[in-house]
Amino acid sequence: MYCVSIGIQDYNRAFEVIKGFEMAEIRLDLCEFDRRQIKEIFSSHKNLIATYRQGNSTLNYRDSILKTAIANGAKWLDLDMTHNEDSYIEEMCDFCKGYNTKMILSIHNYKETPEIDEMQEHIHIAQNFGSDIVKLVFFSNSKEDNKKVLSLYKENDNIVAFNMGEIAKCTRIKALELGAPFTYVSLKKAKTAPGQMTIEEIKNIHNLKEEE
Repeated sequence: MYCVSIGIQDYNRAFEVIKGFEMAEIRLDLCEFDRRQIKEIFSSHKNLIATYRQGNSTLNYRDSILKTAIANGAKWLDLDMTHNEDSYIEEMCDFCKGYNTKMILSIHNYKETPEIDEMQEHIHIAQNFGSDIVKLVFFSNSKEDNKKVLSLYKENDNIVAFNMGEIAKCTRIKALELGAPFTYVSLKKAKTAPGQMTIEEIKNIHNLKEEE
């Protein structure tokens, strides 16, 4: 499944875009929708991820925005374990249960790919919180980094693991082949992460493989 990552501030365009995808991630830190718009967009689609990755807003504001999304139909909440206290993760896990919202706990590293033991430890911690899916996204500085992140699928279920960067584009496609329930795609000229591709670009790569 392809999950389109939405980070645009044009609410009407975002609303129309998600209609064409089975799944979408709403980057609330980038979109800056007001509460009425958040209620409308999350109640309009049955498979949306709510996340608030970065931003200069207060923690209370972020908390309020995420809970508004959950209360109005978000199927998934994605919390980054690096930037959230354990107590907040536990609080949000409990809040999600009240609305049948599933939890994605994620780890991001925009500079490098850790060793496999460290990545496995991230998975173990996330699972102890009760995460439904563990998302691991790192940066590839070599093809060996690609191999490391993809090796996680050998011993783990319910993970979405791939790398960022130009040389890591293949990991976004391989993730699906190895068992990831979904991979992220971008809108044209609206990427939310390095190496992210549009669904058209991914399909073109598949077509080239079939022709070889």
